Amino acid sequence: MSLGDKSKTIGVVTELTLITPILPGKADELAAILKKIQLNPSEVIGDISTIHFARWVIIDDGARLLFTSNFDGTWQSYLNDFTIKIPDGLDRIWGHCVDYPGTKHFDLFCAWVDKYQVVTTCFYPAYPNFTVNDIKKAFREKALLDEFLEKLG
Repeated sequence: MSLGDKSKTIGVVTELTLITPILPGKADELAAILKKIQLNPSEVIGDISTIHFARWVIIDDGARLLFTSNFDGTWQSYLNDFTIKIPDGLDRIWGHCVDYPGTKHFDLFCAWVDKYQVVTTCFYPAYPNFTVNDIKKAFREKALLDEFLEKLG
């Protein structure tokens, strides 16, 4: 099995699920970082226009971090976007996890993700044939149509 083979893709949407062990004594610090990100998540991950959703959850009484995401494109292109567009954010989060290699060496980062990726048993994207950008475009077009119809009276 090669890197990224654990992810399922339906249409243009791919999923990723990781469960990473948190370094002993670091769960509270990690929780504080995630709470700060939650105040304005778009500021941290909004530059990655392929994300349908991303979720980090501290589980098992602070022993492990669950990350789930649905995104457009391939596993490697998604990880590449993460390492190029928000490397500091990744380091702030996963730097609290065991064996985290950082984002400077893409191959090591991919191997680390693969090590902690779990196979998703069931995956369902509501709009499998539409990218995030397709959906945003549809909302913009609907708003323009609504404005036009409003002017008609």
